[in-house]
Amino acid sequence: MMSIERKLGRVGAMNAPLFCLVTCAVLATSAMAEGLYRSDVTFVSDADRQAKIAKLIAIETPSEQQYLTQIALEKPDVFARQLRQAREVLRVGGEPSQMSSKLRAEGFYSPDTQSALQAFVLSLHPDDVINSSHAMNFVMRVNNPTDVWTHLLDATGKLDDYAGLECAPNQAPTELLGPPEHQYVMQVAHPNMELSLWRFDAKEAITYPIATATETTVETYRFVDRFGVELGMLDRENLSMQLSSGDVLQCQKVDPSIMRAYQDHRRELILSEKQL
Repeated sequence: MMSIERKLGRVGAMNAPLFCLVTCAVLATSAMAEGLYRSDVTFVSDADRQAKIAKLIAIETPSEQQYLTQIALEKPDVFARQLRQAREVLRVGGEPSQMSSKLRAEGFYSPDTQSALQAFVLSLHPDDVINSSHAMNFVMRVNNPTDVWTHLLDATGKLDDYAGLECAPNQAPTELLGPPEHQYVMQVAHPNMELSLWRFDAKEAITYPIATATETTVETYRFVDRFGVELGMLDRENLSMQLSSGDVLQCQKVDPSIMRAYQDHRRELILSEKQL
């Protein structure tokens, strides 16, 4: 049987380092910190990355979508190079059949994947150099058939400032300065009121989304993660979220101004520690 690597094309050298954000450098000024301490849609924590890779490896016959996701998580720099080559194919252009053949040679086989690739390339600025963050952006698009992540990936809508749910496992959070388990927050995008669930990574001092609402009823919100997998259901009456893992997050409302002040305080503490 032909291996999935043979089917989907080579991905190049296998020594690419795992994707990470720069945190080892000592930050000397607030201006330097500003670029690091921001919400990052494409950030994936190490724990989430390894858990997802393990699940994908366990699939005996992965789909193209699953295989590309695995490569992007395991070897993001290699996958970014693959995307740069595909971008050049699209830039040069030509007959549709010839372009499709060249994209298959770069490892992007199905019409759906090639369409997602074209949409991704169109979203880039001509001067953008595709990096590992862009690679994750593309993977999220491939896993986003119903466009529920589009409002975050395209960054055209304004996010309301922590329009305030804080959640913790099994019980309502008791204080904002609690343990990491309390560090779930809900954001709202205007003008279409899309909901997304975010976490805070204390090591990187960064907020990042883990799920977005894909279906709304009178009683619940249904959430899927960035890889198109069901995350859970939020009960609109009692603000409890039943996760697909079986765990329950209990949420409570927090004033947006308080949430923003808390996030800024945490970031300043981390910045101070890095400067010592």
